[in-house]
Amino acid sequence: MTRLLACLPLALLIGAAPGSHMQPGKWETRIEIIDVKMPGGPPGVAAAMKGKPKIVTACVTPEQAAQGPRAVTKADPGCKFTRYSMTNGRISSQLVCSRPRGTVTMTSEGSYTPTSYTAVGRGVMSGKAPMTITTRTSGRRIGPC
Repeated sequence: MTRLLACLPLALLIGAAPGSHMQPGKWETRIEIIDVKMPGGPPGVAAAMKGKPKIVTACVTPEQAAQGPRAVTKADPGCKFTRYSMTNGRISSQLVCSRPRGTVTMTSEGSYTPTSYTAVGRGVMSGKAPMTITTRTSGRRIGPC
């Protein structure tokens, strides 16, 4: 769940509307888990997940930019957007994914420019091992692929 939640803001930005809000190229994304709630989970696991930023890079091709958020649901047919808005430099979304162990609902709120973005995401997993994760994500275009 953490990987999907962390990648959601970048996936939402690529080609989200005609004219593409995001420039294709090489992007660097910094993901930080700022809160974890795991009722009944092993002691220390939630604390170990928090506060360790992860930096990932990805190449966004013009073709990927043209697909936009459809790429998320195309890659995982168990997921669908229940809310999506991207206007005036603000992004807001909710993605629901059905999993064998339960449902994952991910929300993301943030801001963007063609070469950067910031967002706070929240993922809630239901089922036998419920969990809530809050992330802070920022990204920037660092050059061509």
